[in-house]
Amino acid sequence: MPNERTTTKQVPASALQFSVGAFELASNGESAKSAPFRMVARSGKPIEHWFWGNVVHDLDGMRLHKNRLPIDYAHDAKEVIGYANHFESESGDLVVSGALVPFKDSDRATEIIHKQREGVPYEASINFGGDGIKLEEVRHGQSVQVNGYQFSGPGVVIREWPLRGIAICPYGADANTSTEFAAQTQCLVEITEAEMPEEQEQLTAAHLENNQEAQQQEAEAQAVDAAQPADLDTVAEVVADEAATVEAAATELTGRSEGQRFLEAFGDQGGVWFAQGKTFSEATDLYVAALKSENESLKQRLSARRGEGESEPVEFSQHVPPTPKGKAIRIARR
Repeated sequence: MPNERTTTKQVPASALQFSVGAFELASNGESAKSAPFRMVARSGKPIEHWFWGNVVHDLDGMRLHKNRLPIDYAHDAKEVIGYANHFESESGDLVVSGALVPFKDSDRATEIIHKQREGVPYEASINFGGDGIKLEEVRHGQSVQVNGYQFSGPGVVIREWPLRGIAICPYGADANTSTEFAAQTQCLVEITEAEMPEEQEQLTAAHLENNQEAQQQEAEAQAVDAAQPADLDTVAEVVADEAATVEAAATELTGRSEGQRFLEAFGDQGGVWFAQGKTFSEATDLYVAALKSENESLKQRLSARRGEGESEPVEFSQHVPPTPKGKAIRIARR
């Protein structure tokens, strides 16, 4: 097995705050000052996090900062509004219960109790910042055991973590509203790469090798396709369009001899056709026919060289009439 690699990393303190969903209050009666609550503080399943990506907390690795944890508002230590004193994970999730405790009619706890009973939805967010956080990075193709099931990478397992507190927030955890870590904006975490079993490592290596081979074959196929001659019908259409354009332009060549018109349209071969008494239309047909013949010849030669494993590019023969001066013949490729 490969040696285990462990590193340390500075991460934003706000990355150690997780929104955990709705915060639900119960009631102790109309005249009661406190309001009990019960909530799932952390699911045992993975979630997508803005910093960690696919991440799951190992519930067996949770440590309580204190036996009774503070409940505050929006991760602000100056606004403590209650406490949590019961924690259990037998269900596969971390379930926390406690109470909000107002101390006067206008404080934050009273406000939350009143507004939540009137239908205002609040969310909860856990804070697990502190010393001794240990993470396990799980790469693509790996899987590890956590919370009674197999967690597949890529992702992160938070193996050891302190639960320091729980916040009630209007919008869940927000990195821009965190004030608890104002004096310490970075936290140190320990990161370990998950070990890959030997069999799985061999499979992963084979998978990567196959991927590389497939990518190389795909690149070679694309290179061959790029060198393929175009479809003959498409070539004929393109050349015919070009010939029509040439002929239209030729009508503007006032004051020039007919021979000059042939030369400009078809190059030196045009001069030969003019000397032979060909009409401009006949010369255009010959030009298209010659290009189609060359295209077919190129396809046959390229097909033969594929089978022989030729590495040199196919060269064009010299008998195709050169492209007319100032004109570019567009060859469509599939």
